[in-house]
Amino acid sequence: MPRELPNLDWLRVFASTAATESFALAALELSVTPGAVSQRIKALEAFLDVELFQRYAQGVRLTEAGKRYAQSVLPPLEQLTQATRDLMSIEASKSIRLTILPALAQLWLGPRIDEFHRGNASATVEIWADPAIVDMRAANFDVAIRYSQPPFAGCDYRPILVDELVPVASPDLVAKAEFDKQGLPVGVPLMLDTYWANDFDEWLRHMGQRRPAGLITQTFSLYSMAVEAVVKGRGFLVGHTSLVSELIANGNLVALSDRRVTAPNQFYLLTRAGLPLPPIVAAFVDWILLEAGAPKAAGGDMSES
Repeated sequence: MPRELPNLDWLRVFASTAATESFALAALELSVTPGAVSQRIKALEAFLDVELFQRYAQGVRLTEAGKRYAQSVLPPLEQLTQATRDLMSIEASKSIRLTILPALAQLWLGPRIDEFHRGNASATVEIWADPAIVDMRAANFDVAIRYSQPPFAGCDYRPILVDELVPVASPDLVAKAEFDKQGLPVGVPLMLDTYWANDFDEWLRHMGQRRPAGLITQTFSLYSMAVEAVVKGRGFLVGHTSLVSELIANGNLVALSDRRVTAPNQFYLLTRAGLPLPPIVAAFVDWILLEAGAPKAAGGDMSES
C-alpha cells in the first residue's frame, strides 16, 4: 500500500517555514540549521511532487499550491500539537515529587506506599530520599517531609508524627545480656547512624546519666541499617518511636526503658505556601496525614494556627 502521508517532521518544518517564509527563521525556531530546513522542504516537495516555495536570492515565498497546502495542513498540525500538550499535562498532573528523610522513607513510608497506589493506581510518586534541606520556594518538589522545627520559609506545614527517643534491643539480646544500673546491656555495641549520632547522649542527658564506661559503638550511614543490625541482635540503639513503634509492637524489638524523651526535632509535612495543591498531590497529602494519625488538612490549607 503506497504511503499517503508525508513524514511528520517534514510537515513540522513546512509549518514553521510557511509561517515565516524564511528558511533561516524557521531554522532558528526549530533549533536546526537552514540547510536542514531546506533538505526537509525538498523531501516534502518530492513526496508531493509539488513546488511549495519559490526560491529567490533574498529568501523564499510560498507558491499558490504552498499557500493552499499551508491553509489545510497548519490547523490540524496545531490541533495535534495542542492535543499532545494536553495529554502530557494530564499525565504530569498525576505525578507527585516528594523529598523525605531516608530513614522515614525506608522505615515508615516504604511499607505503606502500596496502600496509596491501590487507591490511586494512575499516580506516580517520585521519592527523593535525602537528608539535605531543600528550599521549597525554589525546588521542583510538591511535598517535603522534614525532621526539624518551624518556621519553614515559604511553606505551609503540619506536624505528622510524635517522635520520642527510647533505647531498644532485640528480644534475643535482652534474654541473654547482662544489664547495668541504667538498664543498658553490658558489653554490647551501641549502634549509631551519622544523621542521629547524638541520640544516645540526648537520651542520657534527660535521664541524668552518663555514658557507660568502655561503651563500644558501631556507626552506619543509614538509620535503617542500624535498626536492621539491632533486630538481628548485634547491639542496641536509641529508637525513634516514629520509626520503630511497629517493630516494638510486633515483638521484633524491646524497649529497654519505660522512660521516653521527646526528640529535639519532629517530622513535618511541607508544601509551598500560597499555592493550591493539584488534586493528586492533595490526595497524597491527605493520605499521609491519615496514615500518620494527623488531622486532615481542610481545603488544602496546611498552615499551623
